[in-house]
Parts: sequence; C-alpha cells; structure tokens
Amino acid sequence: MTTISPYTRVIADCLDSLTDAKSGEPECDVTHSMQLLVNMLQGRMLEHIKQRVSSYYHIEPEALNEEFSVSLIEVFAEIFSLFRNKFEEMPWLVNEIAKRIVEVETRNGSATERKINQLYLSIFCKYFEYKNIEKIISTLQTDPRIQNAIFTALPAGSHPQQNLNQSVTLS
Repeated sequence: MTTISPYTRVIADCLDSLTDAKSGEPECDVTHSMQLLVNMLQGRMLEHIKQRVSSYYHIEPEALNEEFSVSLIEVFAEIFSLFRNKFEEMPWLVNEIAKRIVEVETRNGSATERKINQLYLSIFCKYFEYKNIEKIISTLQTDPRIQNAIFTALPAGSHPQQNLNQSVTLS
C-alpha cells in the first residue's frame, strides 16, 4: 500500500470543511478554503512528478534538493497558470479533481500506485488539455537546473549520462 501524501490529507480536510460549511459561514472562509485547496492540488501534482522522477532514477525523493523543487515550480508555472484560469472559469472543477485525488490515493489495493499514475496523467490530459504529456517530460529533462539536481542526487556508481538521456513517462 502506498503512503498517503500530506497534501492529500490536507485536500481531504479542505473538502470536509467545505462540505461542512454552513450557509451562514462568511464568504472569506469559503474563499480561503478554496484557495488552500487549489494550492494543495498544485503541490500534490508537483510532489507526484517529483516521486515519479525519483522512482525512475532510483533516487530517494528527499535526495532531490531545493533547486530541483524550485526548478520544477518554474517549469510548471505555465501549467499552473492554466489551472488557475480553469478554476476561475469552473470553480466546481476544483472539488471534482480534489475528490478524485482523495478517492484514488486513499483506496487500498496492490494497483493503487498504477491508478495514481493514471489519475495524474488523466488530470493533465482531460482537464488541462495537455494531450502530449511527453512535452512536459522533455521540458523536465532538458532544463539544466533539473538535470543538475538529478545528477547530484544520483547514487554513486550509477551511470548519470545514460540515465539523464532516457525518457521518463507518466503513464
């Protein structure tokens, strides 16, 4: 069984608080909860990408340093801008994606990791029209800061040049 991400736990808590919100609750509390939910969704998606990269290169996720995380945020800035625009146009989409993430990631079973990988691929493709997820991956692989962070995190004795030139897929 996979470990449930702290982001997923906060997403579940946000969904619960929005569900429990009473009609008399101030609008700012609901707005704050929605902003927190959007931020947690973005954080979870970045965490998922980091987990996939570390798994592919056989690196402990903690070994990927802050430079990797900052570079990842910068690479995904365009995608997250699209997220926010979509969420402003369709606020219900935030809840739909959040509910789906919580449902898939908290389900028990041997195929959970595969289902989680499929979930994120489908989110990028279905909701954010990134039909060619390979474009995202190739951007990650060609960004020199990300390459450097991966290179420095690789275990001793591995073949970094060979690893960095292979492609990573999210499916």
